[in-house]
Amino acid sequence: MNEEIKTKEFESVLEKAKSDERVIGLILAGGRGKGVYTENSDYDVAIIATDESVSDVKNEYKTKQEMVEIVVRSISEFKNYATAGSTEEWDKYTFAHVKAQIDKTGEIQKLIDEKGIFPKDQILKVAKNALEGYLNSLYRSIKNNRDGNALASHFDACESLPWLLIFLFAIEGRVRPYNKFLKCELEKYPLKNLSISSEDFLKKIESIIKSGDIEVQKEIHKMVEEIAIKNDCSGVINDWKGYYFG
Repeated sequence: MNEEIKTKEFESVLEKAKSDERVIGLILAGGRGKGVYTENSDYDVAIIATDESVSDVKNEYKTKQEMVEIVVRSISEFKNYATAGSTEEWDKYTFAHVKAQIDKTGEIQKLIDEKGIFPKDQILKVAKNALEGYLNSLYRSIKNNRDGNALASHFDACESLPWLLIFLFAIEGRVRPYNKFLKCELEKYPLKNLSISSEDFLKKIESIIKSGDIEVQKEIHKMVEEIAIKNDCSGVINDWKGYYFG
C-alpha cells in the first residue's frame, strides 16, 4: 500500500512539473533514480527552475507529500552544483547512471552526465591524491601490525578502503559509489582495471573490514600498484618504494 501511495505522490509532482513553464527539468535521484531501491525507499526529486522563478517554485513545490522529498534549484545553481572542486563535489555520485524525467531544453541530461563522472583533466589529480591516501593508511596498518598494535592496524586498514575505492573508480573517470550502491555498481558496471572478479574483490574488502587481514591487504596493494603503473601514477608508487609493504 505504501508503495502505491509513494508512486502516486511522485507521479502527481511529475505531471504538475511537466505542464509548469517555470520548471526546466526534473530528476529522480537516490536509489529509485538508479533502479536500486527497496520498499522503504522514498522518492528523492530535484526540480530545476528558471532563474527568475526559482523562489516561487520553491514555495509552491515545498514537500507536502510524506514520501516524496523535493529540492528546487535554479538552472544557474544546478550548473555549478557538484562540479569538480565545488563544496558539493561529495554529491557527484547522485548523478551517476541517472536520467532526467523532464528535460525541456535538452541541457539537463548533459549536465547530469557531466556531474556523474570526473572531467578528463581532473582524473589524474583525484586518482593520485586518493592513491597517496591509500598507501599512507596501508603503510600505517602494516607497521602497526608489525609492532603488535592490532587495533590500530585494523583501524588503519579500514581507513585505507575509502581511498582505495576513490582511486580505483577515479582512474576510470568514475565516481566512488555510496556504500549502499557499491555491490550493485560493480555488478552492473565492473571496474575494467581489476584483475579479479567484482565478487572476489568485494570478498577481499569484506575480509579487510572484518579482520584487517594483512595478507589480503598486501594482495590488494600488489594489484593497485600494477593498475597505478599502467595509468600514469607510477610517480606516486615510486615515492613509496622505500616503505615496506611486503
